[in-house]
Amino acid sequence: MNGILNLHKPTGITSFDAIRRLRRLTGEKKMGHLGTLDPMAEGVLPLFFGKYTKLISYFNLEDKVYQAEVTLGASSTTLDKEGELSPVAIPADLDEEKVRQALARFVGDIEQIPPMYSAIKQGGKKLYELAREGKEVERAARKVTIFSIDQIEVELPRIRFSVHCSKGTYIRTLADDLGQALGTAAHLSALCRTAVGGLFTSETAANLDQIEKSAQSELFLPFMDPATLFQGWNRAQTVLESEVAAIGQGRTIDLTESQVVAGDQGQKNGLLTDQNNQLLALGLLEFSQEGRLFFQPKKVLV
Repeated sequence: MNGILNLHKPTGITSFDAIRRLRRLTGEKKMGHLGTLDPMAEGVLPLFFGKYTKLISYFNLEDKVYQAEVTLGASSTTLDKEGELSPVAIPADLDEEKVRQALARFVGDIEQIPPMYSAIKQGGKKLYELAREGKEVERAARKVTIFSIDQIEVELPRIRFSVHCSKGTYIRTLADDLGQALGTAAHLSALCRTAVGGLFTSETAANLDQIEKSAQSELFLPFMDPATLFQGWNRAQTVLESEVAAIGQGRTIDLTESQVVAGDQGQKNGLLTDQNNQLLALGLLEFSQEGRLFFQPKKVLV
């Protein structure tokens, strides 16, 4: 089975749990996803099935948007509500204005120290494996970008906000750092990812439970059209079986201008579909020195 599914992962399961449940339903073993979500988090989890796992690398650097809730007055061993909490006093003069000022200081390029409970490897072991052994190791700070923090709601000890950030940003770390900036401690108490890039959003995400219920009658997976994910790219179409076979072997094919719809990015990137609009390959659409128009496949999906 080949397809791209914009899934809403529920709380209480890991990202791999979601994949495992869909594997059981579909029988498709080759699956991958964009950006792991912790068990306590919910939200957008783009999944790629079958041959479309080859496309994951084109989306791995996408920005992300989260709705977060941070609770002041307690630190956590995991930086979220799943860990062991240690109460800490909240300054008596803390108010909404000070919270907003503190949040504003995190917008822009910042450095974060990854949490011990993360999948980053160090010395051949994942950090969370070391953390479960009771070990804490020194971690190098990483540069990330917070593009915006808005929709701020302050109901102390809880703070809610939306954050638009770069790949690799840990919202748990942001919560912990915010607590320190406010002269107390804090942990992440709720998290929902609402977008991965501009095409995978919560408005169009499919519910895992509903998908499983549909399997009781006839399994329905609302797959996305992969061609729509490459907005602005040149598009070409072939109707010849010989050309499809050539693309399957990674060979360049000639095209006529009537087969091509130019994109709006002014680039050579192009995608090739068959007469049924099934995506065959991603590659380069170029003119030779002789003026011949050709498509050179780089990522073959046949």
